[in-house]
Parts: sequence; structure tokens; C-alpha cells
Amino acid sequence: MTRQVLQLKTIVAFFAGFICWGCQKPGLYPPQTPDPWKEVYTEFNYSVSDVVLDSSFGPFVQIGSLENPGLKENSGLAACTYRNDWLYGHNDGGDFNRFFVFDTTGKNIRHITVPGFSNRDCEDMGIDHNPIDGKKYMYLADFGDNNAVYPEIYIYRFPEPILTSAAGDTSVPFAEKLTFVYPDGPRDAETLLVDPWSHHLYIVTKREAKARVYKAEYPFVVPVGQSKITLQKVAQLPFSGLVGGDISPDGRQILIKNYGQIFIWDRNDGEPLTSALSKKPKVVPYKIETQGEAVCWSNDSRKYYTVGEGKNALVYVGRR
Repeated sequence: MTRQVLQLKTIVAFFAGFICWGCQKPGLYPPQTPDPWKEVYTEFNYSVSDVVLDSSFGPFVQIGSLENPGLKENSGLAACTYRNDWLYGHNDGGDFNRFFVFDTTGKNIRHITVPGFSNRDCEDMGIDHNPIDGKKYMYLADFGDNNAVYPEIYIYRFPEPILTSAAGDTSVPFAEKLTFVYPDGPRDAETLLVDPWSHHLYIVTKREAKARVYKAEYPFVVPVGQSKITLQKVAQLPFSGLVGGDISPDGRQILIKNYGQIFIWDRNDGEPLTSALSKKPKVVPYKIETQGEAVCWSNDSRKYYTVGEGKNALVYVGRR
């Protein structure tokens, strides 16, 4: 067979294959997997003037008071993931770069400094209870902005330090500084929600007549050529004045509070956060505290703790 014939057969076979490939039925190739956590901006319009009490919880009771006089403006709260009797808290703006460890009766354990954390106006904290590469990450949210003037906000991320003893203050070795901007201008916020299912962060604003919910998608990738991440606005709640919140470690319950109530939403397995927030909430038992801005779930997702502000602020718990 001549070289010319071989070349001709090769060319014919190539074009025949190309034509057949173009005629393949779409079903022969797997479709692109949709994002299970995709959320589209939605405005919720239910009323919270007639919310009912979640009767699955018992009385809301005092169990202690803060011993450390240095923790006098507690604005955020999180539960230690490896000790059921320890909590974390932090002051808002004006304190230096630290957060506190204390037990559920308020007894002081120590404080932990965070390198690079300036605490311009830190208003909440949270923990991702779902490990990433074997580590559970903590977040300190420096996003308070009473006058809505700051062009960017900061959230500090670092692995939860494992303390082997209760003696001596310490420091985490490193904290990643995440820089965010709102897509629609500066806002004041005091509520951070860390989703253990998606690892996404959610920020809920305080001062608008209808609170706005923004999402920071894990793994918090900064776009090429930029130095900050633009948040995604995903929802608008039909009430305001929200000052703290938490998602339960099992991912199935959401708490968000104002100064007078703590709202609770149930969440189905695999349900995006804003889908859960679209349903009318209930409230859990609560007693108004002095500047009560901090709430968190326990590790078993069956208790919630609150701590207000002021010297020797009281520690409360509600239980199922």
C-alpha cells in the first residue's frame, strides 16, 4: 500500500471519528455536578411578632458568673470542642489581641493571644465543628462598624488550640487574616454563623430595618489580582437588631438573637442555610441580660449558653 493511500485513509478515519463524536447523545457524558449549597438572594416576609416558644427546651437558668475582670465586654461566645465544660469568649473593640477560656460556671482558665489580630471592633466568634485536614478552625469576626464607615472587614482564622493544662496564658502560633468587602457598601454586623456542613461563613447585619445576610464561600479564595473577597448577599430577614448567633455542631439548628429574644430555626439534612432561614422561627427560653450579645451551642447540640457584658457577667444555659 502506498504512502499516499495510507495518508488518505488516516485523514478519512479522523474526520469520520470527529463527526461521530459530534453526534453523540448528551446522555453519554455525565452532567456537571450542581453546587448543593448554591443560594440565590431572597427576601423573607414572615412576621416575628407572634412567634411561639419552642417547648422542647426547659427553663433558662443561671449557672455561674465570669471570674476574670478582664472579660468585661463579652461580645462573642463559642464552645470548646474537646472539653464540654469550657467556653471561649472575647471583648469587643478596645481590648488587645486575645480571647478568653473559662468553664461553664465562669471560672477563669486563661487567655490566648492571636498574632495579627487588632480587634478594631470584634463582635462575634465561631468554630467549625467539622474538621478540615484534621483541624477544627476558629474564627474571630472583627466586623463591628457602628457608623458604617469601614471599607473592609476582617475575620481571623486559625486552628483551635488544644490546651493540655489549665495553667498559664498562651498564644496561637499563626492566624490567617481574611479580608472581605460588602457588595453594597459598609455595614454594621455582630452575628457570625459558621456552617459545619459547607464550611461557609455567614454574616448577619444589625442596623438595617430588615437584616441582611451575606455569605463568604469556603475556601475563601482571593480573586487573582485582588487583595480582598467580595461577600455574596444571599438573604434579607424581616427584622433587625440582631447581635449574635450560632449554628449547632450537628448543623441542624440555628440560633440568632437580639437583645430581647433568641430565635431558633430547624434545618433539614443537606439544606442550605438560607432555605432554613426562610421558615418562620420559634424562640427559646431567655431572660434579658445586660447588653446580651453572645450565644453559642454546646457540643452535643442540646444546650445553648449566653453571657452578657459587664464585670462578673452571668452565665446562663437553656437545655433540652
